[in-house]
Amino acid sequence: MTAADRGARRPPAPPSRPQCQPRAYGWLELQLRVVFALILREMTTRFGRSAGGYLWAVLEPAGTVALLALVFSQIARHPPLGVDFALFFATGYVAFHCYMDISRNVSNAVRTNRALLTFPSVTMLDAIIARFLLQLLTTIFVGALILTVLVVTSRQPVALDLGAVLLAMGLAALLGLGVGALNCVLFAFSPTWERVFNVVNRPLFLISGVFFIYEALPRAAQDVIWWNPLMHVTAIMRTGFYPFYEPSYPSVVYVGFFALAPLAVGMLLLRLARARMLEDQ
Repeated sequence: MTAADRGARRPPAPPSRPQCQPRAYGWLELQLRVVFALILREMTTRFGRSAGGYLWAVLEPAGTVALLALVFSQIARHPPLGVDFALFFATGYVAFHCYMDISRNVSNAVRTNRALLTFPSVTMLDAIIARFLLQLLTTIFVGALILTVLVVTSRQPVALDLGAVLLAMGLAALLGLGVGALNCVLFAFSPTWERVFNVVNRPLFLISGVFFIYEALPRAAQDVIWWNPLMHVTAIMRTGFYPFYEPSYPSVVYVGFFALAPLAVGMLLLRLARARMLEDQ
């Protein structure tokens, strides 16, 4: 038998198994996975693995509202709106708390995640979005829980306007995102600005309509405090709980511009100064 005959009778080789190739994710799916992973990391870092961390997120604003209601109920006979001090302060504080917590957490998004930003798939925008979404969901849950309890136990009937409430919370969240995104860059290049901003930001609690309503102020004070966008947010929030309260001064356009302008500038600066920010940190 010749070699050619032996080769012709050789059984065919079995088909080769296809090698397992790693799945290639699309750009959008990859970024969503990155953001979700950052959210889980933020939850573990901020709240811990026990229920105590989540409980504190509820107790802090609830305790603030209870303390305000107790103090002012001893000073005044009736709140500026309605008859329930706790509900009045909660409708102002929840919206203010939404802005304050989001702006504070987003402002530190780049700095606290700087070690992860060395990975090509993790961007500064991912860190900002993750912190914004986590804080927004936390604030909405806490605010809804506090307001639901107060509405159910309130001594006055409440005709809830959910559209006004969602609008106010959305504007507060957008305002916090805009200020926080701009501060991500400014804090990285100027520690002095961080200290100045914290000092300037503290009086906002007193001049954002948490304790009072715009109509109760003298005209000279109204002309000045109108420029505070949070004053508009708290007024819109209260229209969702007090149907007889119909303020004419709130401007959604003004608050939107005040939020989108720093957001656009912050995003532009993050894009231009990314390399320098990572080197400086």
